[in-house]
Amino acid sequence: MSKEPLFERDALRLIGAGPVVLLTSMFKGQPNVMTVGWLMPLSLDPVLIGVAVQPSRLSHEFMTKSEQFGISVPTMDLLAAIHGCGEESGRDVDKFELFRLTPQDPHEIDAPSIGECVAHLECGVIDRRSIGDHDLFVGTVMHVTAEASAFRDTWLPEDGVQIAHHLGGDRYAGMGGAYRASSPPEANADA
Repeated sequence: MSKEPLFERDALRLIGAGPVVLLTSMFKGQPNVMTVGWLMPLSLDPVLIGVAVQPSRLSHEFMTKSEQFGISVPTMDLLAAIHGCGEESGRDVDKFELFRLTPQDPHEIDAPSIGECVAHLECGVIDRRSIGDHDLFVGTVMHVTAEASAFRDTWLPEDGVQIAHHLGGDRYAGMGGAYRASSPPEANADA
């Protein structure tokens, strides 16, 4: 198998094909939504997640001022909104209206969740660190909901759920299937 060198920046695309989400925030009654591909689990106890946001983004400003944010997990059915919410600025347009996203009342935070999405996390910001050209927001998960047809202990792609993954630029992929790992066969005792 032949391999060729890439640019260092390409490393981000090689490891960054996790689910893309729609991050919601609100400040002084103004909601905003942006597409995020850089997020990660950080801790099981307490349950913490990290999300990287560029400081020039309106969501960064709202998250900093409100100290909270929501994560809504879209499916491939929302591809136009997923891509568009990453291209448009909330300073110029109402992305909920432009992409026909339904804001839903949250349980623990002020920022709405997105009705068309299959899962929602509500988070309080407990830390923010400047790392390179992005800030890493650490959020404690305060409330979680998911559609039973999409998630029961794991995502259920066999039931037609296509969680969106960002591959870079305008390229996306849907989760195609679930595979179960098996244990390796036991070594032959006579060998």
